[in-house]
Amino acid sequence: FFGRINYNYKERYMVELNGRYDGTSRFVGDKRWNFFPSFSAGWNIAREDFWQSYEDVVSTLKLRGSWGELGNQNMSSWYPFYQTMPFGTANGGWLINGEKPNTSSAPGLVSSLLTWERVQSWNVGFDWGAFNNRLTGSFDYFVRKTLDMVGPAPELPVILGTSVPKLNNADMKSYGFELEIGWRDRIGNVSYGVKGVLSDAQQKVTRYPNKTGNISQWFAGRYSGEIWGYETIGIAKSQEEMDAHLASLPNGGQNALGNKWAAGDIMYKDLNGDGKIDGGKGILGETGDRKVIGNSTARFNFGVTLDAQWKGFDISVFFQGVGKRDYAIGGPYFWGANGGMWQSAGFVEHLDFFRPEGHPMGANLDSYYPRPIFDGGGKNQQTQTKYLQNAAYIRMKNLQVGYTFPQQWISKAGLQYLRVFISGDNLLTGTKMTSIFDPETIGGGWGEGKTYPLSKVISFGLNVNF
Repeated sequence: FFGRINYNYKERYMVELNGRYDGTSRFVGDKRWNFFPSFSAGWNIAREDFWQSYEDVVSTLKLRGSWGELGNQNMSSWYPFYQTMPFGTANGGWLINGEKPNTSSAPGLVSSLLTWERVQSWNVGFDWGAFNNRLTGSFDYFVRKTLDMVGPAPELPVILGTSVPKLNNADMKSYGFELEIGWRDRIGNVSYGVKGVLSDAQQKVTRYPNKTGNISQWFAGRYSGEIWGYETIGIAKSQEEMDAHLASLPNGGQNALGNKWAAGDIMYKDLNGDGKIDGGKGILGETGDRKVIGNSTARFNFGVTLDAQWKGFDISVFFQGVGKRDYAIGGPYFWGANGGMWQSAGFVEHLDFFRPEGHPMGANLDSYYPRPIFDGGGKNQQTQTKYLQNAAYIRMKNLQVGYTFPQQWISKAGLQYLRVFISGDNLLTGTKMTSIFDPETIGGGWGEGKTYPLSKVISFGLNVNF
């Protein structure tokens, strides 16, 4: 059921009220139906009498705000309140009368308490236009709260014998802004335009059933994308330097991460001063020498469009990028010959590994990578500050140059419109990230770097109307 009320007074004051009463078959009993209201209001200041004296400069100015709720019924199963009994055909681990039997197992527990997730959003913003609308733009600030998210139920003793059903017991808060500014004008025979878009958003968990404070799970106060890791002192340039570092850690050295520490290995910083390097108990307040070293959330996403036209010629350029992002890359494509005989890679970047004096390839004491070893158990590949990537980037997504033929030239051929153009995609990229990876495709499936990078594309084309 849905209802809406609108009110508009002389295009100055605008109010809208909405209400919807939604039901779903995914929940049971009184959990199936819920009411979700919303409202919005706007004030068109430029239509006020007192604004007439400013109209030549600012012709458009509108303030607006909104608040509303929506419901989310989507979850991992269509009907989570039905018990299911897993079974298999001829897959038992034993033989009965010379045949594998069919098998089944006890059904898992289900919850009759599951209900709608509620998404509350409020937004304030304004739109403007100045100098005969040559300068236009808008700004929005939003806060979004997702309440009663479906999360794991509190842990029960293992003697229960099955998994605990999920409940509506988690909340998350998102907030950010969106800014758009554009300028369009003409100078003689040249018309041009500039448009920029900037947005940012963060997400923080405000409620989650994590009584132990396990940092490998969500917990109240945790931001989406947090990267926990060690602080790197550097790569030991000699055995003496490594021995001195280990001597400064009298209560266990770096043995929690590995053994046989030597020149070319990583030296980690003892953040909590307990004389050893480890991850503690992995719970809040006892994280050992690990801390939040970065965040993988893409911040300050931006796009810039430039275009110009002159006597039939036109050109447009579109840039996009991310202003701030950290990324902890792992896997053989990053570490090279360090992951064992079945998972290793060799790129030219991997040649910058530690080599002591007298090495056949020449010494490299100030290397980027530690010494390559297959039996280190990942001791040098811990998530750490030294190898945390700056994944911010700017990329020329598209460049297009075209020419539109005059009507008098093409009319004799029976054409109404003819434009030729050349276009290029992904032509230039600026980033401080290692060149092995594409900043737009990191985080793909099957391991870091195994998603094919975006290709540079050059194309030619015609636009024809008869």
